[in-house]
Amino acid sequence: MAGYNEIRGLRVKYLSADPSNAENGQVWYNSTSGNLRVKGIGVEAFSSATPLPVATSTYHRAGTMTAGLFCAGGTSTGFSTTTEEWNGLGFSQGGAIGTALYSNTGFGTQTAGVSAAGRPTNPTSGDTNATFEYDGSTWTSVNAANLAARTRQSFGIQTAGAMVGGYRQATSTYTNATEEYDGTNWTTVTAMPVNAASANCMGTQTAAIVTAGSAPTANTNVIAYDGTNWTSSPSMNTARARSAAGGTGATNTAGLLIGGGPYSPTATAIAEKWDGTSFSNSPASLTTARYGAGLSDGNTNGMMVGGYQGTAFQSIVEEFNSSTNTITAAAWAAGGNVNTARNYLAGMGTQTAGLIAGGYDGADVNNSEEYNGTSWTEGNNINTTRSNWSGGGTQTAGWGCGGYITPGVTADTELYDGTSWSETGNLNTAVYNGATFGIQTAGVVAGGGKATPSLGTRTNRTEHFNGSAWTNVPGTLSSVTRLNTGFGTQTAGVSVGGTTGSGVTTTVNEYNGSAWTNVTGIPVATFQGGAAGTQTDGLYFGGAQPTQTATTLGYDGTSWSTRPSMGTARGYGGPANAGSSTSTFYAAGKAPVTNATEEFTGETTAANIENFTTS
Repeated sequence: MAGYNEIRGLRVKYLSADPSNAENGQVWYNSTSGNLRVKGIGVEAFSSATPLPVATSTYHRAGTMTAGLFCAGGTSTGFSTTTEEWNGLGFSQGGAIGTALYSNTGFGTQTAGVSAAGRPTNPTSGDTNATFEYDGSTWTSVNAANLAARTRQSFGIQTAGAMVGGYRQATSTYTNATEEYDGTNWTTVTAMPVNAASANCMGTQTAAIVTAGSAPTANTNVIAYDGTNWTSSPSMNTARARSAAGGTGATNTAGLLIGGGPYSPTATAIAEKWDGTSFSNSPASLTTARYGAGLSDGNTNGMMVGGYQGTAFQSIVEEFNSSTNTITAAAWAAGGNVNTARNYLAGMGTQTAGLIAGGYDGADVNNSEEYNGTSWTEGNNINTTRSNWSGGGTQTAGWGCGGYITPGVTADTELYDGTSWSETGNLNTAVYNGATFGIQTAGVVAGGGKATPSLGTRTNRTEHFNGSAWTNVPGTLSSVTRLNTGFGTQTAGVSVGGTTGSGVTTTVNEYNGSAWTNVTGIPVATFQGGAAGTQTDGLYFGGAQPTQTATTLGYDGTSWSTRPSMGTARGYGGPANAGSSTSTFYAAGKAPVTNATEEFTGETTAANIENFTTS
């Protein structure tokens, strides 16, 4: 006998709050809001991602949405040899390719990539058939392709790839040539049934979809390749070439076309999804229409990287997601202004419970302010007026040490209990502008400037703090440094950048509680930036080079990659170490001297829950 559920269906749950573990398609009544709610309405949307370090129209692309490879291309200053590796959050620079190229093509993965053909800088006219392989760090010249051409496109992996079409400057003609690559040699195989250039490709050497691109006019033609033969396939909806498409995540049954355009400045913002049978337009479109390069992982995730629109190269990166979740990109946003504009201050705490104290506004100051995530409130002053000091801890258990007091350097240390500052044990050696990190009962200071034998003498010494006293420890930085920045804990810390006797440095040292190890440096020499996070998940932002910078970098314990930049370039602000890699702040600083606060929030993913409606 059928039960109630079989006859009448499932009952709608009556809940006072949205469930934290709702399943896609689940419906319930929220008695607090008075709404019938549903989880899992699919959303297709573009969101901003970390931009390219240099605006580029990059025609080499390989890899996936979490391990992408982009190489060469055109910039406002000419053709490029630069390689950028994408880790899903930001870019890091890989090994340069041996020849500056434009309109080259690429396939494979981030650790086994291929770049082929294109237009070289020297000579400025003509095309190349040069081929290079990438091993994750270095490009190596290998056997050339059979045909020299530009705007060829490709698909597959390093040991089983293919390259199609292109434009030959020498004869002013388009081609339908197809070549296959086996990891060593190129072999000419069955030509496409039509000429094509700047095609859009998805799939493998034996199962691919290729749009005909332009020859010379952009069109909607699509053809399929099975490793031997070409056959007609359902057309695109929008004629285009030079779209973001392909990568090892795309197949002949699931892929994306994003943006693209003809050779004129006109470009499209439209995204089309391929499901193995037909193309359909997504309701989502690029914020900035352009053509260039990008990747996709099937037809639910993709990205447009840089590109060209109008008369300008672009650094914009936009990600496409089709998900039942709502994805919000990482970004810096304006926060509340501090009450006293200053630089060379100490900062600590979190984005919603921050603390800054001391600093310099034309003279050393003793102001202390608390932040609640919205506004700053004046608190009790520090006891020793000073600048160029730093510290750590939280808003209710903070600490700061050293610093500059007219006319010298101090060893004073102060503790904050959420209300007042109190004096405690002094440093063994008075320093200023050293890297500090850790909590109130387990802190570290490393490097910095000393007063002896002359003001500004740098040190590589390390001291530990237990909440009341400092102890000299054997571990020393790899170089004598001041204006370096620290983050992490007493047993897993990081010192970044700074100045040495020979100038600004890119040096990064990791600390294990007793010894420092020189590790991968930051891409550009910088000093006196802000920092947050842990030794395996850190963030470094701002600073001076010696001019101020807005650059933000993420650290995974092995390498550095870019993150969205701050709105205002500045250094000498606070904190030196506070919050996490996904939630921190930077207050005051020098840009010139400012009272501005910016807050960083990492990418977030939230369940897409909406009010149920039949309209």
